[in-house]
Amino acid sequence: MLVISLSIVFLSFVDSARILLYNPGFGHSHMRFMSMLGDMLMEAGHEITEIRPQFESSLEFDTKTKKENIYEFPAHIEVLRLFEEAHTKDGFLGRMWYVDMSAMSMARQAENMTKMFVKNCENLIENTDLIAKLKQKTFDIGLSEAFCTCGHGIFAALGLKTIISASSSNLMDHQAILLGVPRVPSYVPGGIGNSLEKMSLLERAGNAIGSYFGAALFLEIADKQTAMFRKNFGENFASTRETISQSALLFTNSNPFVDFPAPTIHKVVPIGGIHIKTPKKLSKEWDTILNKKKRTVLISFGSVAKSVEMPDENKKSILKMVTTMPDVQFIWKYEDDDLNDEAPENLMLSKWTPQTDLLADPRLSLFITHGGLASTTEIAFSGVPVVVIPLFADQSRNGLTLFRQGIAKIFSKFDIKNPEKLGEMVKNMLDDQSYSQKAKRLSELLKNTPFSPKELLLRNMEFVTRFGPLPQLDPHGRNLSFIEYFLLDVIFLIVLALLSIAGLIIFMFKKLTSKIFGKAKTKKD
Repeated sequence: MLVISLSIVFLSFVDSARILLYNPGFGHSHMRFMSMLGDMLMEAGHEITEIRPQFESSLEFDTKTKKENIYEFPAHIEVLRLFEEAHTKDGFLGRMWYVDMSAMSMARQAENMTKMFVKNCENLIENTDLIAKLKQKTFDIGLSEAFCTCGHGIFAALGLKTIISASSSNLMDHQAILLGVPRVPSYVPGGIGNSLEKMSLLERAGNAIGSYFGAALFLEIADKQTAMFRKNFGENFASTRETISQSALLFTNSNPFVDFPAPTIHKVVPIGGIHIKTPKKLSKEWDTILNKKKRTVLISFGSVAKSVEMPDENKKSILKMVTTMPDVQFIWKYEDDDLNDEAPENLMLSKWTPQTDLLADPRLSLFITHGGLASTTEIAFSGVPVVVIPLFADQSRNGLTLFRQGIAKIFSKFDIKNPEKLGEMVKNMLDDQSYSQKAKRLSELLKNTPFSPKELLLRNMEFVTRFGPLPQLDPHGRNLSFIEYFLLDVIFLIVLALLSIAGLIIFMFKKLTSKIFGKAKTKKD
């Protein structure tokens, strides 16, 4: 640990870069991941300038970037309307507790997402003052998530040669296409897949179709944003697709020891777990709660999916489930006071929980959660068994990465209303020590990898700061056509050659038999 700490300190004295960070306020997980990267790079001695276009008014940034280096822009009125609509009871996020969030149902929300990204980008690039102010400064590196491509377009408009991309999730399908990373839907679950590696015919078909539509959505956004940049900067403006593909590196919020094994390239650097902070000592109040019972269960559905917004029948079911296990202490992150009078003696309701600190405490026996990527990675590092109840997006996939490790079980959100079914799963996981043993082993493995996620980030950033773009890492495969990439032309030639040989053999055989039988017939006559 001392060696790693000293190496990180050393890096801050090597090459300092002036980094332009594009950090849109779209979703807590995206914003927090990019903000954290910016803070870590600044702590390592790099200078950060931040562009912050807002998407929703309620999202608050928490970074260490100097105020004079922040360019913040309010969301376009149309974007605010779409976001507010998504959060209503009948909106996309408001319905997450009630409806199936399969790949196809997610695809139906693509139109609104496209509108938001395109409109906010248009609002940004038409602000000529922004581009003019940024052109007055000198930047060595542009850093943006390859989710919305607007940041990459701005980097191209400023003439930045060195660009680094990031992904607050695992490597997304459109990112793989643009970088030239092999995509294998036959055994690698897509971004919002709900299958393990071993798939049936229908699962492989669904995974391939879901991966295709997921990639098509973001590539469409990239093309529409490219059209806007060309409208403002000329028809020869580089496409945002090409700008992303020329990224020196792409940091993903994925961990190879947790995620599904998949083909990759050296450009992709997984730093999953980088967000996990050193746990603090629990306060006296929380320490007392963990000492109440021999076993303790934490229930939390994150910051986006609030427990208070779940159906009433689900709330009543959880309360009933808790009463059936009086020997277990439950902690439920619940954002209101309306259940206080109904809560049984062994349940603590809290509007906030020190999740990192609780997960690190050996007295916590089980975690019930929605399966957000930040939470699942934190669970893997903490060594706590988990019941994952996916609600939408990549949460099914995230849960399955822990299921295949033997430390999790998946529970349908539509079965929360059944207290007996939920209680049976919780009891099973509490009583079966194999889950805890496997969770602790995975935790030890992750904590003892040769390089920590933070060290991977800083070492690679220092390398790019020194050497700039890394075309040596560009796979030629991303330039091949579909026919060339999958050797369809070669297969065609081989099949043609085999058919020709087979045809020649048949022809020769017919000629030979005709000659033999012809002679025999002549002799007989």
